[in-house]
Amino acid sequence: MKKFRKVLDGLTTSSPGGTLGSPSYSSAAGTPTASTPREIDVQETLVSENFQLCKTVRHGFPYQPTALAFDPVQKIVAIGSRTGGVRILGRPGVDCYCHHETTAAVLQLQFLINEGALVTACADDTLHLWNLRQRRPAILHSLKFNRERITFCHLPFQSKWLYVGTERGNTHIVNIESFVLSGYVIMWNKAIELCTKTHPGPVVHLSDSPKDEGKLLIGFESGTVVQWDLRMKKVDFRIYYDEAIHSVSWHHEGKQFMCSHSDGSLTLWNQRNTARPFQITFPHGETGTHTHTHTHTHTHKHTL
Repeated sequence: MKKFRKVLDGLTTSSPGGTLGSPSYSSAAGTPTASTPREIDVQETLVSENFQLCKTVRHGFPYQPTALAFDPVQKIVAIGSRTGGVRILGRPGVDCYCHHETTAAVLQLQFLINEGALVTACADDTLHLWNLRQRRPAILHSLKFNRERITFCHLPFQSKWLYVGTERGNTHIVNIESFVLSGYVIMWNKAIELCTKTHPGPVVHLSDSPKDEGKLLIGFESGTVVQWDLRMKKVDFRIYYDEAIHSVSWHHEGKQFMCSHSDGSLTLWNQRNTARPFQITFPHGETGTHTHTHTHTHTHKHTL
């Protein structure tokens, strides 16, 4: 310990004519003289304002993801989180993170395909239009829904109309260029039959027909699906099912579509006969290893 102290003493000693920790020499005879220890005062120029913690890199999949969208042309994916963040990933070197002004969860994301823009729908019932063409993405427009809660959004390819479904069962249409509501509203009581008094529930699905972009498929939580003619402002057909709907997906030819339901079933519908599904499938049946399929024909009737 004494040797260690001597080393420290040697490092902290200095003299006006010599280097730190070394003996000094007199100017006349050149003989070494004893160095005297003294404290070295260091002038500090840095203050606390010069230091700021910041995130320089992010690893892994975003925490608590709530929404996902993909641009097949630009090959970029957007991931929304429960805390209002949006992560944009693409080719090597393409990694961007942006955050809404609030911490409301991101419910849904919609790319304007190959246009460098993104629409986000948040849990505070606000729509945002993001500009992705600049180095740091920024919000161009925002639209707040004050009287209805947003449940689903759909933006057809190369369309200037954004369809917004609400908890009340209504479908609003937003002009994507000006980002304002149009006067066209598909009210829930116009979409269902007049004899039906029961509210169909929130809108859980919106999509345009692959055969005709002027036909909009609207799925309600209660199990009702309606195809609405946007030009004629009337219903083409309605289907009813006893189980609540979770999602709907078109066949690429536009003649059939499939619904997933709360009981785990998948129903396949044909536009030629919307009275009942022509196929009902239970991918996760009680047996666990077999798929149960029921097919309806005109000559046989199955009770499920």
